[in-house]
Amino acid sequence: MSTKTPMKYRIVGGKNPKTGEPIKRPVITERETYYIDKVVEYAIKNGYVRGQFHDMRGALNGFIEAIEQLGRDGKCVNLNNWLRVHAELTGTVDETLQLTKANELRVCITPLQDLKSDVANFSWTNIADLSLIARFKTISSSGGKNGEVKKNTGFTITGANLFYNNAWGDTVSVSFINEDGENTEVQLTPAESSESVMRFVWPEELATAPAGATLEFKATLHGEEGGAACPTKITAKVVA
Repeated sequence: MSTKTPMKYRIVGGKNPKTGEPIKRPVITERETYYIDKVVEYAIKNGYVRGQFHDMRGALNGFIEAIEQLGRDGKCVNLNNWLRVHAELTGTVDETLQLTKANELRVCITPLQDLKSDVANFSWTNIADLSLIARFKTISSSGGKNGEVKKNTGFTITGANLFYNNAWGDTVSVSFINEDGENTEVQLTPAESSESVMRFVWPEELATAPAGATLEFKATLHGEEGGAACPTKITAKVVA
């Protein structure tokens, strides 16, 4: 059984380039950078090449310089189906379809198929501050048991980062199977919200939820204006 290479990542905010919607995306962090000397040492130590350090370093430098010059000469270099080194033009042409001083020649490096790796080949650790994530922990009616909601009684959900603001695009909903066996979803607005608590009055729309029914509460919270959506959910039983 092979051991997966450990890797770390953190979460950063961003925007969907197509829709402009805020998103959360992972960024690899705390990875070691190998410069040419260390690459040569690694290659010799692990048997990828044979020879003295300075000989191998000189050979590698010369190899890289040759690729660089080929790129400047307008050639396209395919390195063992790992990388493709090629030149590209930037800018646009004039009205006669000719190049202008605004055009530049840029040497690009593109990863090819044999250099690709699967995310499943690594063991990932999220080093983000998880305390910033919205999450439901408990739900109960006043004086009731955790995980139970009394009919016609207000209830409270506790957790972390539960600030609700409709202007930020925050939403809360509950879904259940009603007395007629139909799936029903109701949008809710907390009567009160804070970092750790959301309080609700009993919504009239839940009148059709029979005793014993499972209520699934879902929320999408943003934490701030323009923040990325953070979903969380919790379930409870209806009791008479």
